[in-house]
Formats: sequence, structure tokens, C-alpha cells
Amino acid sequence: MLVVKSGMSTHEVRFSHAALADWSFPVFDVVGKNAGPRLAVIAGVHVNETSSIEAAIRLQRAFDPETLKGRVSIMPVVNLPAVPHRSQYVCPLDQKNINFSFPGKADGTFSEAIAHALLDEWAADADCLIDMHGGDLCENVSHFTVCQTIGDEGFDAHNMALACCFDSELIVRLDPSHLKAPGRSCTGRATRGQHAAFSEAGRIGLIEEANVDFHFEGVLRVAKYLGMIESAPPPRREPQIVERYLWLEAPVDGFYRYRVEAGQRVSAGTVLAIAENTFGQVIGEVVAPESGYVLWTITHAFVVGGTHIMGLGVPA
Repeated sequence: MLVVKSGMSTHEVRFSHAALADWSFPVFDVVGKNAGPRLAVIAGVHVNETSSIEAAIRLQRAFDPETLKGRVSIMPVVNLPAVPHRSQYVCPLDQKNINFSFPGKADGTFSEAIAHALLDEWAADADCLIDMHGGDLCENVSHFTVCQTIGDEGFDAHNMALACCFDSELIVRLDPSHLKAPGRSCTGRATRGQHAAFSEAGRIGLIEEANVDFHFEGVLRVAKYLGMIESAPPPRREPQIVERYLWLEAPVDGFYRYRVEAGQRVSAGTVLAIAENTFGQVIGEVVAPESGYVLWTITHAFVVGGTHIMGLGVPA
């Protein structure tokens, strides 16, 4: 796929990977009259994260080919097999989470193959890949971005600048140890020495303007930072940097009462949620192991023991 003329176009992308042979992925391209960087934008890795998908749809009308420098490519929905099932987190074809499958495998299952195809084909020549997420059917997610570092000062500074383009409450700075295992798209890109931004904002599968704007305006600021457009809305807050991302588990099967909200600062020892049985008797609790910030919470009352119930970002 190569768009050579300036203007706007919609088309479908197909990949040669065996697991992707039956699928065509809708893509929107805006090519500016003047040369410049290429910005690739994806959403819908998790299909219930509708605020980010809505942002991707609106972004198709946000760039003017007459003034744009370079090319913007947008794939609003990556996880097409999940759409009819409203599948949470995983692709129903292989029960794997695309979000933690990057950099993927050319000969792998659907999740591994699409991760590989995005990084090695569709966005291989992109100066930046933006992956927008947040707010599955039973989640409340704060406004945050993830920045993957590799231990190279210049590379890491550029990735942090991209993360700062979003009006984040929090920026999670991942250390280079994350490069050793499959992970997010920003981690997969970093293994190739390529830059990426990764945004999170949304709530229980709803399209809400504050969350849509977080993603939408963040992409515009990235485009401005890359020199592709002249102006973008200014950020309104200073983000808190956290260095570690802790996944907290529910200790038992139970009916959970949540005591904190996404984005809230908590101290070590704070009770984050209480588990009850169906007689209203307390049978367990989730306690903050360290001081930090709540990145997201599960919102559904029924939670299975041993599954993740909250994310906690811990500063240095």
C-alpha cells in the first residue's frame, strides 16, 4: 500500500500473514501537499474502548491536505474479530490480548500476526505510531500515557516528548526491562529503535467528550511536535511521572466495594477495595502495597479472585 498523491483516501489493507488472510482493515489516509513525516494512528485493539475509537474516527476530518506536511494514516479498529462479540481484552480467534503481543510473529495466531503486520508492514516507515486505548466495559481509566525507554538518552527524551503531547494526569515511564518480553505497541516499536506514543482514557465502554478530547487533542499535539501542522490545543496540566506499573489482584472471589477512583493519589496501606460475600460479610480487601496513583480500576462488583482489579503507578 502506497499513497502518492496529496488528498484524502479511504481503502482497505490486507496482509500476507496466514492468520490474517480473511481480513481487510479499513484505513484512512491524509497526504499533504508538502513533504514531511508520517504519523500512523491506531485504535480498537480493544473494541469496547469506544472513546479512543471515536477519536480515531474524528481525526479523519482533522487534517487538511492543503496545509499538512507529510502523511497521516489512521486505522480506527484493529481487532476486527472482536467486534461482533464485543470481546473484552482478547481476540476471540485465539483468546490472546493483542495489546501484549507486540512485536508479534509473522507466522503466529491472529493477535501475534496483526501485531507483527502493524509494526513491520503498515507502520514500518512511520516516524511515530500512536496507539489509543482506555475504558473497556468494566473499567474506569485515568488520563495517562505510557512511555517506553531503552536506555538511550536521545531516544528516551523523544519518546517522553511524545508522551507529554497528551494532556495526561500521569505518564508511566517503562524501563528497558520491558523490552525482553512481548508487550504493548510502544514497547514493540522501541525494540526496533522506533518511536511511539500510547494513550489511555475512557470508562465502561462509553463515548464521553472529555475522554475523546484527550486522545484527539493529543494526536494533534504530536502532529504539531513533528512539524506536520502549525497549531494544536495547548495542554492544561503538568503530568506526574511514575516509574513502575503495578497490577493489583483481587484476593478472593467476591462482591467488591471500591474505595478509590482512577487518577487518585493513595498512600501505602490504603484500603482500595473491600470484598464481601453475598451475605454482606467482609471476606477480603485490596490494600495499596506502595504509595502511588490509581491508573485504572475495575468497575464491576463481581470479581474473580486472582484477576487484576486495579493498576497502580508508583513514582521513583
